Amino acid sequence: MAVFRYSMQNVLDVKLKLEDQAKTAFSQAQMRVNEAEDELNHTINRREGYEELKRRLMTERLDVLKLNQCQDAIESLKYQELQQKKKLAALNAVLDNARRRLNEAIIDRKTHEKLKENEFEEFKIELNNQEKKEIDELVSFTHNQEGEEDE
Repeated sequence: MAVFRYSMQNVLDVKLKLEDQAKTAFSQAQMRVNEAEDELNHTINRREGYEELKRRLMTERLDVLKLNQCQDAIESLKYQELQQKKKLAALNAVLDNARRRLNEAIIDRKTHEKLKENEFEEFKIELNNQEKKEIDELVSFTHNQEGEEDE
C-alpha cells in the first residue's frame, strides 16, 4: 500500500512554527497594551482624586501650601497621563503590527494546508486509478486464462 508524503511538509512545519511565534508576539503585545491601559487608568484615577481633594480644600479654610501641593500633584499626573497616552499609542502600533503578522502567518499556513489537502486528493485519485488498472489487468488475465482453457 502506498503511503502519502507531502512534498512540502517541511515548509508547512516552518509555517506552523512561524504562526506560533506570531501568536506569542501578539499575546505579549496585547499584554503590554493591557498593562499600559491599566497604568493610564490608575494615573487618571489618582489625578481625579487630587482634583477632588483640591475642590474640598477650596471649600474649607484656605491652606495655600496644601492647595499648591495639590495643584503640583495634578500637573505632574497630567504630564504622566500624557506620557502614558503616548506610550499606549506606540504599544497599540506594535500590537497592530503583531496582529498583521499573525494574520499573514495564518494565511500562509492555511495556504500550505490547502496545498497539502489538494496533493492528498491527487494522491487518492492516482491510487484509485492504480487500483482500477490492477483490477482490470487481473480480470483480463483471468479472462484470458479461462479462454485458453476452453480451447
